[in-house]
Amino acid sequence: MPILAFPSRSAKAQGGGPCPTLQEADPENLSSFNRIFGLEEELRRASIDLIVKRAVLTKIVCDGTGDSFFFRCPKLPSDLDARIGVRRNPQNPSKKQKIFGFNAIVDTAIELDIGIELPVGCSSAAGNATEGRFFITNKEQILKHHRHPGKIHLADAKYDERDNYAFSRENGAIPIIDYNPRSEKLTASALRERGYDQNGWPYAPCGVLTRPNGFDFSSQRAAFSCRRQCVESTNPDLVNFSQMCPHWINYHGFTRHMSIARFPRLIVEVLRGTERHRRLKSLRSASERTNASAKEDFCILTKPKVRGLTRAGVLAQIAVIVVLLKRVSAFIIKVTLALRKLQSKDHSPAILPGPEVPPFIRNLIQRE
Repeated sequence: MPILAFPSRSAKAQGGGPCPTLQEADPENLSSFNRIFGLEEELRRASIDLIVKRAVLTKIVCDGTGDSFFFRCPKLPSDLDARIGVRRNPQNPSKKQKIFGFNAIVDTAIELDIGIELPVGCSSAAGNATEGRFFITNKEQILKHHRHPGKIHLADAKYDERDNYAFSRENGAIPIIDYNPRSEKLTASALRERGYDQNGWPYAPCGVLTRPNGFDFSSQRAAFSCRRQCVESTNPDLVNFSQMCPHWINYHGFTRHMSIARFPRLIVEVLRGTERHRRLKSLRSASERTNASAKEDFCILTKPKVRGLTRAGVLAQIAVIVVLLKRVSAFIIKVTLALRKLQSKDHSPAILPGPEVPPFIRNLIQRE
């Protein structure tokens, strides 16, 4: 079979070039690409045809100086801004699912005193974008419109980055972000060798795990002590060690401090592993409820037919506005009905008792 050389012509691809192959020629049905590429005579002598797969010929330009052929790859998506991202499978949360599209990052504000959850910040990105980089972006939106970023920032492990912790602390907030161990070894032997567990609780010289003993905001460090667990222990090795332990005479026994300066991601103001930390983390479900409202209650973000990051961002903002208006309206109706019910009991005007409405809610209703 002779070696074929393409003539000096250009084949310009739109979203991927052609994929040519050779096959035995059919005398009654010759390939049209033999003439297009100027190889008709060579291919006829070799009794083969040139076949272009996975491409669509869209335009031919013959201007005398050089012929140009334009191809379009049918496998290339029409939306060049969208990307393949990963999310949890709705049918099986323990597994991950790949999905093509965009990602809407929405911040939800929780007011426990009045029991209301409102979306207050939104950013849009391609499906494969790193969500942790939008933590500061959304918080800056909240600062611009509401002038206060909140007292506690809750987020999952995708936002576990040093810049996010620093931003929260610089604005007077406490970051409660799930710790991402990344490539750390979390076996029992590895944890004992490094001196502290996955929550940042250090080990005492005798091997027992210390307990939190408060956080010092002035020095930005947490205190841990063994609390002389060897006194009530039935482990003979631990009892024997306590007889020569130099820390046994102290009231709290062995004490160690873990500072934020040394462990900016692991050590936080509300210590990991404590009951208070777990209760605060449970509030993060408010974000899932906001996402569910936009996707399931209103069906705005459920497989939207949009192309381009700009249009996807507009749709995400519309979804957030709809959820915000719905929840604010529901809050107003709930308070109105409660006030009417209270007034109907004694048939006299009454003021509904309760806390003052936060400024950020007033700003949402009465924007200047």
